[in-house]
Amino acid sequence: MLNPRRAQSGVTLVELMIASLIGLIALAALLTAYSATAVHSTNYLRKAHLHQQLHSLLHAMVRDIRRAGYWSFDPDLGSAVENPFQAGVNRLRVQAYPGEAAESCILFAYDLDKDGMVGVGRCNGNTCAAQTDSDNVEQFGFRLRNGLVQTRYGGDTLGCDSGHWQAVTDPGVAVTRLRFTQHTACTNLDTVSADCEPHAARIIQRLVDIRLSGYPRARPDTTLTLSTSVRIRNDLMLGSAE
Repeated sequence: MLNPRRAQSGVTLVELMIASLIGLIALAALLTAYSATAVHSTNYLRKAHLHQQLHSLLHAMVRDIRRAGYWSFDPDLGSAVENPFQAGVNRLRVQAYPGEAAESCILFAYDLDKDGMVGVGRCNGNTCAAQTDSDNVEQFGFRLRNGLVQTRYGGDTLGCDSGHWQAVTDPGVAVTRLRFTQHTACTNLDTVSADCEPHAARIIQRLVDIRLSGYPRARPDTTLTLSTSVRIRNDLMLGSAE
């Protein structure tokens, strides 16, 4: 007795092509979703890095500038008007590095080691000038230079275009604006009700506004601007001769 012939089962070429097409479409959709997620994550990380850089920098500047003019001294032996951290080039001032935007550099000094003398890091000759020493650096500053924010860490003279400076922002972040605006309020100590005049002893209160802007160099369209104000804790005391 002959066995009946069984029909063969399988996939035709057309079915195989259709299945392959469906698989390719699914794979393309998966790759598209992955690519979009990767781009979004990269942009988010760049924004987070920008926020971290600028917020940390602003916090550091506020904390340092607030101490400008601090002097550790014995009031029985000295007077606030003799404060070397508030005199001459050490007095808080706002300038700019040549070629940079106006008011993009701030200079100041404070008594970091509380020895009463301005540490200049190095003295010209064998002896230091009066009220200065070479055991540390107590003349500071922040400036904008070529898209980076720099801080001063030494040098013979305290200027925006002199001394030794190092960057405190990441090269991947371009700082487009750094501006320090100083505001003052003067009180006549001889006659409180009178206006401040050069012939009168006076006290000057100071406030510095800081504005900072930047973007990731890889994404110029992603910008961030921060601003804050810092009250200088150590008021400026001036005698009638200043």
